[in-house]
Amino acid sequence: MIESPEHEQPSLSKKKYIIGVIAIFGTAYSQYLLPNLGLIFGLLFVYGIPLVVIGIYWGRHILRRFFSNMYSAIAYGFASYGGFTSLAYLISILLIIILIIYDPSSLNLLNNPNPVLNTTPENAWIMVWGSFLIVGPAEEIIFRGFLYGGLLDILGKRHWISLAFLTSVMFAAAHMYYSFTYGLVSVIIFTQLIAFGMAMAVSFYLTDGNLLVPTFIHGFFDAAGFLTAAISLNVGATLRIQLFYFSLMVLGLVVLHRIFRKKTKSVDEMIQ
Repeated sequence: MIESPEHEQPSLSKKKYIIGVIAIFGTAYSQYLLPNLGLIFGLLFVYGIPLVVIGIYWGRHILRRFFSNMYSAIAYGFASYGGFTSLAYLISILLIIILIIYDPSSLNLLNNPNPVLNTTPENAWIMVWGSFLIVGPAEEIIFRGFLYGGLLDILGKRHWISLAFLTSVMFAAAHMYYSFTYGLVSVIIFTQLIAFGMAMAVSFYLTDGNLLVPTFIHGFFDAAGFLTAAISLNVGATLRIQLFYFSLMVLGLVVLHRIFRKKTKSVDEMIQ
């Protein structure tokens, strides 16, 4: 876990953190005012400016821990994804039931095309690779490495779960364009985004800042989405389902391992 004793001075100042937050959300929301940036320039604008600011202020700190505790990162990364995705599915089902009862017509908005995936097959293929090489690494560095890791550094680890939730809400808020397309029903999508953010944040915290595994999961998830536009809906959906099932399997193994360790420890204490 990330060690941040309360008596230590934070290495990231509040002023620098606020400047980083402004850079992140300023570029994220300005794309709505500049819709014709194009695919490549748009990516460079939305991710490039925040990454430069983060790199100057705290990049060395993030990169130093990027590959830390790889074995634990694989276990906790996929286990967290499986657990929080399951929770998101349950909450989404509950939200759908509520909408069916109170406003069933709103569910028709789900038929609207996904604004991210509503692109040409050529651009979709570019984004399949871009998901692994650009989007996954950039968003994990920005939202987990800087936003979450920065708050842990400034405020300490005492409230790490609440800080994980706060930054996961911020992660979802950066995807505000879904509200323009899906209206009220976008609450389902934002629930899933928050759950994804929580999974990656928990993995980040439990592995002392490892971002390689969250980057891979994030990249794989987004790449599978773009494959629905590049090839077919079945291909992308199948890959995401396989990622979910694999993560559930890892979650089960992690839980069984912890139970076995507790029982072994209890037996050892009885013998002693």
